[in-house]
Amino acid sequence: MAESSEIANSLVPVDRKQAMVLLEAGYLWLDMGHFDKAREIFAGAAALMPKSEVPQLGLGAVEFAQGRHDKALQAYRSAQRLAPQSALPRAHAGEALLFMGKVPEALKELKAAMDLEPEGDGAKLAQSLIQAKEAGVLPPAKK
Repeated sequence: MAESSEIANSLVPVDRKQAMVLLEAGYLWLDMGHFDKAREIFAGAAALMPKSEVPQLGLGAVEFAQGRHDKALQAYRSAQRLAPQSALPRAHAGEALLFMGKVPEALKELKAAMDLEPEGDGAKLAQSLIQAKEAGVLPPAKK
């Protein structure tokens, strides 16, 4: 039996390629600084794919890019609840916590990300953030 390319548990049938294009559009809007459009796309993707952590990561990225680290953390925590064994939501949560100045809690999240998937993207991000912390670059100085 061939594996389905449809996203499981989506509200309406969503093909993986369609989901990728939708999410990429959100990141393009984000990169261009159109935060409202990016947020709208990620919120729509979250509604279409309520069991996927990926749209929540996108929503977190929108908030993070605007300096709203507390709201970014909320989105990353939602992603964690949806994918508790994924390192990427934990690494992003750690990043938000670093920027909020909550260093001990951030380091706990970053280490957990590295333990969950030692060779994954989340671990790589976590390691980079820890190195930045050790180099004195993070957390950023308060203005």
